[in-house]
Amino acid sequence: MKLRIRGNSIRLRLTRSEVARLVNEGVVSEQVRFDADAVLQYSIASIGNGEGEAISAALDGPHIRVQAHKAVVERWAQSDEVGFESAPAAALKIIVEKDWTCLTPRTGDDDDTFPNPNQTC
Repeated sequence: MKLRIRGNSIRLRLTRSEVARLVNEGVVSEQVRFDADAVLQYSIASIGNGEGEAISAALDGPHIRVQAHKAVVERWAQSDEVGFESAPAAALKIIVEKDWTCLTPRTGDDDDTFPNPNQTC
C-alpha cells in the first residue's frame, strides 16, 4: 500500500492482493520505520455500514487510521472503479485507489498492480 500526503489530503493506493485482503480480512496496514523508536503506521479498515461518513481518517499518535464502510469497499473492489474519496465538504480529503501498473517500467515496482487502462501493449 502506498501513502501520499499532499497539502490537506491523503491518498492510499492498494495492490490487487491488498484490495482482496481489505475485503476478506477487513484491514491492511503498513509502516515506515525511521529508526528503532520512530515508526509511522498507516492503515485502512473496512467497517460496518453504520452512521457517519462513508470514509474517514484519524491520527492516533504515529498512526494514520482510515476507515471506510464495508459496502463502499466491496462495491469498489468488485468493479472497474479506480477509487473512492471523502465528501467534497470534508476537512481532510481522503482518496483510496487501486494501484495501477506504471506505463513506464520502474525498478522495484510490484507486479501485483491492476492493469493500466491506458496501456496499449
